[in-house]
Amino acid sequence: MAAGSTGLGTTGRWIAAIGVVALLGAAISLWARHGAAVFFDMVAAGIAYCF
Repeated sequence: MAAGSTGLGTTGRWIAAIGVVALLGAAISLWARHGAAVFFDMVAAGIAYCF
């Protein structure tokens, strides 16, 4: 593949990067709105729900 070519790999990386930024933004907004204690309780409840 040429160095300047674009393909599914590049698009996938951009989508993954945008997803990570969105999740990080959501975590920061929860932290800012609810404080550390409530934030950690919500994260723990979410992890417990998965299992």
